[in-house]
Amino acid sequence: MTERRAEIVEVLRRRVLRGLQAGTLRAGDRLPSARELGAEFGVDHRIVLAAYRELVDEGLVELRPRGGIYVAPARGGPGAVPLPSEAWLVGVLAQGVSREIPLTEIHEWFRRSVETLRLRAAVIQATPDQIAGFCRELEDDYGLVAAGVDVASISADGDPPVEIRHADLLVTTEAHALLVGRIATRLGKKVIVTEVRPDLIGGEWRMLLRKPVYVVASDRRFVDVVRGYFASTPGADNLRFLIAGEDDLGAIPDGAPTYVTRSARDRLGGVSIKGRILPSARVFSADTGREIVRFIVRKNLDVLAGRPHATAG
Repeated sequence: MTERRAEIVEVLRRRVLRGLQAGTLRAGDRLPSARELGAEFGVDHRIVLAAYRELVDEGLVELRPRGGIYVAPARGGPGAVPLPSEAWLVGVLAQGVSREIPLTEIHEWFRRSVETLRLRAAVIQATPDQIAGFCRELEDDYGLVAAGVDVASISADGDPPVEIRHADLLVTTEAHALLVGRIATRLGKKVIVTEVRPDLIGGEWRMLLRKPVYVVASDRRFVDVVRGYFASTPGADNLRFLIAGEDDLGAIPDGAPTYVTRSARDRLGGVSIKGRILPSARVFSADTGREIVRFIVRKNLDVLAGRPHATAG
């Protein structure tokens, strides 16, 4: 049960943090009860309550006696970046000191290693949903200026779109790796072939899919992409797909777990949905994230060290 509780802690932590970042949750919002989530995850409600208590210790949620469970006020005020753990901070800072970097100077090196250059990325994908989701993650989590390119609009030998010519980094998936790799080689640009977080499919979604989960997208091609990701996941037949602007969103039951892609949100505008909206999920795997960070840091350190930076374009 300890392992299951740890899994649920991770799911709830991600939900709260991504909800705060996406604006679907705010401090003071009431969260689902332990009994509701126990039924959703197929576990005893006491396991969920123990998971919530761990998040209380992290300062993410509040347990109010006889009043329910709520999102805790953000430390540092609304919109503040979540407070990292003490152990993580101590480890990072201690490593810096061991490398002869004074404690008071470490933060400046962190800032300069990611902010000296304003780097651009071109996301090359087949559907608006993938493009918008990847661009959001590159901008929100990594500080890149991201632009999307429909893979159907490019060829290996033709003149690439301006978004690709001006990019420092090309980002795509395995399905388009060969084509994008040829373009990157011809233009002398870095390409990163992304991988999806394995725990996204195997963790939170595996538990959600015990019951129907609704996915609202803007392009039917995205349905095939998602089905491919979840092909071997138990409960994948519980995915219910709807296309914004085409299908009846009133078919979503009140409170049903519902994921709305960024592209679909833009298309819907202010249209309300009866389902319980799931926060936007971080898609890139840890290895992909590390590769993106390595690219950003290397480019910035090259400039700080006086090595020439090839201007995109």
